Amino acid sequence: MFEQNEPATAMSPDATFSFDARVRYSEVDHRGLLTPAALINYLQDCTIFHSEHVGLGLGQLRERERAWVLSHWQIVVDRYPSFCEPITVSTFASKFSGLTATRYFTVCNAQGSYLARAKSTWAFIDVAKGRPTRLTPEYTEPYGTREPIDMPTEARKVALPEHLEDGAPITVCRHHIDTNEHVNNSQYVQMALEMLPREVSPAQIRVDYRRAAVLGDVVYPHLGRDESRVVVDLTDADGASYATVELQ
Repeated sequence: MFEQNEPATAMSPDATFSFDARVRYSEVDHRGLLTPAALINYLQDCTIFHSEHVGLGLGQLRERERAWVLSHWQIVVDRYPSFCEPITVSTFASKFSGLTATRYFTVCNAQGSYLARAKSTWAFIDVAKGRPTRLTPEYTEPYGTREPIDMPTEARKVALPEHLEDGAPITVCRHHIDTNEHVNNSQYVQMALEMLPREVSPAQIRVDYRRAAVLGDVVYPHLGRDESRVVVDLTDADGASYATVELQ
């Protein structure tokens, strides 16, 4: 009997939070490899575990009417781990500035080699007012910061190709929704991947999150290609974007 992925957490002096896991059968595709959406879920789980560890978890923020909202991913995959492979997922904040935070992630194998790396930007939200609010030391000092890891240089935002093809509309269902009553971040990437051939395993994923879709909304995918990438813009009926996903 294989052990479940228990959040065996640890906080090191350099402000990095880590947990050990083993890739589950429910997280792999038909080839036995971790899916991109499951990879993103590991990264999300790691940052939530980190917040819980420092006393700023979901319950504490809800009481204060505060929340972190993801605005951008850059994920670089060196190799997708396979079923039952041990992995270590780690995260740390590199900068808190004004209304936002920059956070990095790594996924490593048992030998400590990178399987994936990620950079992310998060906005700190006043839930009652529905808008970003300035960070104060009580929300930043418990995390600490450390220097960023090396990531490929990227443009500020995901640019849309000139020509886009329309895909089949997607109605937001209950399985898309997270604790914020919004479509979960990984679900937008899964929607984009449904537009592509089955064997695609992107080596880089970039996502701009613009606004949250909720239960019952209809998401309209629009796919474009250029020389080195595929972009899927996920919009409402009027063309306003929920998220733009770039796959390379």
